[in-house]
Amino acid sequence: MINAVSRLLLYGILYCCTAMAQESSLSISEPYGSHTVGFRTWNTFDKSRSFSLDSGRSDSGPHKTVYRPIQVCVWYPAEAVGLDPMKYTEYFFLMAHETGKTALSKTLKDSLMDNFLKIEPVDLKTLEKELKVNMRGIKEAPPKTTQKFPVLIYGPSWSSSAYENALLAEFLTSHGYVVISSPSVGPERREMPISRIGVETQARDMEFLFSILETLPNADTDRIAIGGFSLGGLSNVLMMARNSSVDAWIGIDPSIHEAYDFFEDSPYEDYRRFSKPSLFINSLGYMNELPFFDKLVYSDAYMVNLPQLEHTDLASQFIKLFGSNDTTENVAIKVKGYNLMTQYILGFLNGVFRDKLDYGDMTRQHFNTSNTDPSFVQIRAKKGLPKVDVLFNQYMEGKVTNLVSFLDASLSKEPYIPYPEADLQKLIFLVAEKDGVSAAKELMAWYQSNYKTAFHSKVLKHVTFDKMLDLFLEVYRRNEKCDFDYYELNHTAQLLSMGGKGEESLDYFILNTQLHPTNYQAYFNLGIGYFRMEDFGNAKFNFKKCLDLNPDERFKGLANDFLSKLQGNK
Repeated sequence: MINAVSRLLLYGILYCCTAMAQESSLSISEPYGSHTVGFRTWNTFDKSRSFSLDSGRSDSGPHKTVYRPIQVCVWYPAEAVGLDPMKYTEYFFLMAHETGKTALSKTLKDSLMDNFLKIEPVDLKTLEKELKVNMRGIKEAPPKTTQKFPVLIYGPSWSSSAYENALLAEFLTSHGYVVISSPSVGPERREMPISRIGVETQARDMEFLFSILETLPNADTDRIAIGGFSLGGLSNVLMMARNSSVDAWIGIDPSIHEAYDFFEDSPYEDYRRFSKPSLFINSLGYMNELPFFDKLVYSDAYMVNLPQLEHTDLASQFIKLFGSNDTTENVAIKVKGYNLMTQYILGFLNGVFRDKLDYGDMTRQHFNTSNTDPSFVQIRAKKGLPKVDVLFNQYMEGKVTNLVSFLDASLSKEPYIPYPEADLQKLIFLVAEKDGVSAAKELMAWYQSNYKTAFHSKVLKHVTFDKMLDLFLEVYRRNEKCDFDYYELNHTAQLLSMGGKGEESLDYFILNTQLHPTNYQAYFNLGIGYFRMEDFGNAKFNFKKCLDLNPDERFKGLANDFLSKLQGNK
């Protein structure tokens, strides 16, 4: 990237030239790539979901339900042909087909424009001017099939169109990327609710686009990134959590910041799922309270803050139609910021897919703070930790000689990134299995010292440290986790008991009653353990203890049944 002073001069010159040479209030001054930009759109259906057609449509009856319609928009590298590029009007009137293909008459166009002007902050002259602007996309241009190109699946903002960032899509395509998008359409009708079901609906729409990539003749399905603006930057988090074959994530003022609870309450808040490079682009209102960025552990994460931009300055449609009414100075800021965004996104994608840069090289080449104006651009970055299997292999190969030192170093980094507790447990188990209990003991001691809310203090009230480690390893082996909760201990004990290891099982049955002294099931199961060993005296004692704790009818009946069987046995 060029330095900040040169960039400011370049933007000033190019912006003035653009204003004189073109009608649009927004253009990309960064160099376009060598590829011709093709564009194609079609309507299809996701037959796994239903949808209610709008009652005003000619093809719908009262409460008519159909398969979910999907409008697909694709920008792709194309063969150079003698066709004219599209005008912006061809993007704009795609809104007519967002829930199904329909005849685009002059009456419908006039109605769409009237409705748009009523609900959006744009005047007629601005709209008419922008509709006449030449774009770069060439409709139905033949795709370039001599090679395959990386793919960006794009999720638009709340209720927005698939083409809301058409300039970004055309720019990336010219540099050799396929971009695919669909509009933000609600679960049952065109309007998209800001709700969990709305977010899930958009995530599934993006997954539908993922599923049809193989039908695109020049899309490389082994190199896939997902991106999203605003609500699309929350929906794509769910999509990435469910699709490990996605190679990179981009959030443009992503709503994962402000609506983190939508993700937190989902079954996919597992940071082991996020190990691919991530890029955050944030405007002024999205620079603080970053729970998703802060909690990413295994992802190399890059953040570009643009404190002079507003939320709507990160989508080309909003600048073109709404931002042009601002002052000349403010429009210049919007144009400069948008151009910077496109350049950072291109650099990130090239670093991931073309140059395959590691964290250090990516930071130096594309996210170097020495070449930025801090009043306009602020950059943060953090290197992800190695996932537990990788770390363990590095340890066994001698590349990491001391795991405790490695873990200490991870805690001293800024920002603070604790190793996930579930993976720390797995690491202890792997070390014990392959390198011996003594090595695992050192890790367990580190675990005890640095994870104050873990199980150690409660367990050590009843057993020694060495015994705790032995019990931990068996519980983990049986459950692939160990919090010493009732269910893990009972499951481990039952498997040992039924497997003929009665004496060994008692350690787990007994500890379960010690850790959960009011749980009548724990005492019943301890009774069962003694019963299998024909220690009928202790079996009776624990069945009676179960009854003393006022069990439900099922366990009351079971305890009494066993006591009846034991009449006369000592």
